[in-house]
Amino acid sequence: MIEGQPQQNAYDVPSYLAVSSNRAIDTIAPVDVRRRQQLGIDNVLLTQRVGTDYADVVAGDSFRRAFVRLRSEHGLYREAANGVTFLTPTLFRTRIALPAEVTTGTYDVNIKLFADGAMLDDTQTAFEIVKVGFEQFIANAAQQHGLVYGLTTALMALMTGWMAFIVFRRD
Repeated sequence: MIEGQPQQNAYDVPSYLAVSSNRAIDTIAPVDVRRRQQLGIDNVLLTQRVGTDYADVVAGDSFRRAFVRLRSEHGLYREAANGVTFLTPTLFRTRIALPAEVTTGTYDVNIKLFADGAMLDDTQTAFEIVKVGFEQFIANAAQQHGLVYGLTTALMALMTGWMAFIVFRRD
């Protein structure tokens, strides 16, 4: 089973979560092991603030179900029961589909190996998502030079409107 999510502090929920396995999560391990190891989207801790404390809610909570449903509709939470293919007994392959909405940052990948309902091994790795090229230039300009960026954007809008007026006017 492979899970991917951005690194976070203890109180944040993942902005992106993908769970891939070579078969249905329900058949990998017993319920208590799945909950303890956070196998599958239904068992991942989604901490929320309850008064002055932070806690995870039960899997059947209506807020949690709606939250997971909305994230899943946007492609930010995914679970693929056939997402891992073993090429040899020690080598596997999976694809991690990233929607355009994912945030930049470092994403943790947790790999867990199960056999007969027991976890044999686990390892962690990470990958980073960054903006590059023109998109990064625009993002930097907007953050570092907000006034100039705003004036340039307004000027471009005015020029576009003026050009449209010239091209489409009826004399």
